Amino acid sequence: MHGKCTWCGLHFRESDVLEIDHTTPISCGGKNEWENLQLLHRHCHDEKTASDGSQKSCSDK
Repeated sequence: MHGKCTWCGLHFRESDVLEIDHTTPISCGGKNEWENLQLLHRHCHDEKTASDGSQKSCSDK
């Protein structure tokens, strides 16, 4: 998204804390490949992780 967080859609600023996220979580069969990575604000990463349940295995859902 060219300088934007893929979760919230806002542009990144120099002072933002950023994290790399797996679009499809590793626990759900996602791969450690460029196509499966995205850059998110830290707080957006926390929200996404909570909503997609990626801290659990996909079979626990």
